[in-house]
Amino acid sequence: MVVPAPRRGGRRTGRPPVSSPPGRGGPSKTATPTVEESATSAEDALKEAEEEFEQSLKDIENALGETVGVQEGTYEVTNSGPDYEDPSLALDDEYIAPGTYTTKGPADGSSSCYWARMRDASGQSGSIIANDLTAGRAIVTLKEGEFFKTSGCKPWTGKGD
Repeated sequence: MVVPAPRRGGRRTGRPPVSSPPGRGGPSKTATPTVEESATSAEDALKEAEEEFEQSLKDIENALGETVGVQEGTYEVTNSGPDYEDPSLALDDEYIAPGTYTTKGPADGSSSCYWARMRDASGQSGSIIANDLTAGRAIVTLKEGEFFKTSGCKPWTGKGD
């Protein structure tokens, strides 16, 4: 068997020739990301997802407007609702769980926000434990057995303790 002699400027290897990409002088390679590049890419994707999530929460809050939370009225502070013989007579807005609540301040169209913690629902000044008339954000902690009155405020939100 006769093996041809290598050509000048190259050699025969039995493998197909490697082509160079246009504008490059070397063989073409597929770029494989390094571990550091992959980690950075994953971190960027996570950060972007977190930002999108936070924006979604803000969009939901804005869409709901000022309707979620404790509205204007007088509430009994209790961990247990009343025991009605006829459950259809129960009104959800008569009771609130003990805990800390906050409001963003006066409702639209109102110049001030009034709240009061009271011993009873009489509305008499002698029943007031604490109260305030504020033009800004307010925080109140309600205890079992008290009554809570609010008017002219944006809804109160919080979690019962």
